[in-house]
Amino acid sequence: MAATAESALRAKNDLRSTVRKKQRSWDDYRKFLRKEFRWKAPLSQRRPSWWRRGFLSRSVTLYQLDKNDPSLYINDVQRYTRTKRMVHPSLQEVLDNKFTFFLLINQLGLNSDVVPMLGLYVRGGVHVFPNDDQVSLQHFLQTRLTVNEKVFVKPLHGAEGRWVRSIGRTSTGYRMNGEDVTVAEIRGWIERRRRPMIFERGIEQHEAQAAFNPDATNTLRVLTMPDVANAKRPFIAAAVQRIGTELSGHVDNWTQGGLSAKVNIEDGTLSRAGQLPDGRTPKWFSRHPDTGAQIEGAEVPFWQETRKLVLEAANRLSFMEYIGWDIIISPTGPVILEGNINSGMNVIQVHGPLLADPRVHAYYKKRGVIP
Repeated sequence: MAATAESALRAKNDLRSTVRKKQRSWDDYRKFLRKEFRWKAPLSQRRPSWWRRGFLSRSVTLYQLDKNDPSLYINDVQRYTRTKRMVHPSLQEVLDNKFTFFLLINQLGLNSDVVPMLGLYVRGGVHVFPNDDQVSLQHFLQTRLTVNEKVFVKPLHGAEGRWVRSIGRTSTGYRMNGEDVTVAEIRGWIERRRRPMIFERGIEQHEAQAAFNPDATNTLRVLTMPDVANAKRPFIAAAVQRIGTELSGHVDNWTQGGLSAKVNIEDGTLSRAGQLPDGRTPKWFSRHPDTGAQIEGAEVPFWQETRKLVLEAANRLSFMEYIGWDIIISPTGPVILEGNINSGMNVIQVHGPLLADPRVHAYYKKRGVIP
């Protein structure tokens, strides 16, 4: 009887496991389709024969899979459904939440500035940093913003630059995303989000970075992960220079029309820049399409200092394992902006497949991203 009961329990658990796996597969399939059809494009631009191989239509063009080996690329199913396994679920909130990441990074004792936080908005009030004041949103906007100083307001959770606004006071009023507005319009926009928001002081970028596009803060995305064959020492798997355009506005985000140039990890020189394609033709620029600034061959200022900073930070946060760092290059050196679980896979792989690096391949395999 005991053996029969044990067998029945085992069969029941196996059935539950099978159901959970099928549910996850269905959820993954639905997520994939949502991503595919978020791209507003005619049927002629779709590449359904690649869907079963895990690639969105846009990625086929982006990675030029008709002539490149698809097995060397992290596909979109793996990207959207498996890469979060890199960071333990109980620790993901630390990276996902911009406020907790700010508190953590300030405790690491790094020889670097961190983007200053001015305040945290929640339930109608703003807690002002570094003071312990708590004031109304209206009072904060009227009294705590310095004239001609750029400030960014953003939700605690978010990616791809969604719901990020640049605000500031002028000698005659207020501006938001480069347009004249009233303080009531800024307050109304924030209040309609119905979620906590943070205020960050804009960092002046190095003149060489601003030269690409002075209307956006042009940031670096640097991906670190552990070398599983070398005592899990962190290494830089890839780095790209993101650059804003007229399409992306005040941000440099790729999904909103920004550019991505590969950073040579050894010397900090840039490749030509790619842009998310509208159809089946890749978009590449040696010069900025709006400003005419030279991109290909340009050098990232303070690149060696940036490498050292990122690797030191990754080592001190080794329990996180997998971080996409956002870095601003200021006139005096690199400044940490954010850390992300989302590595911005297509921003990186537009320049070549990640799995071509044996260290990257070994890590993704160990964490179950690839078979």
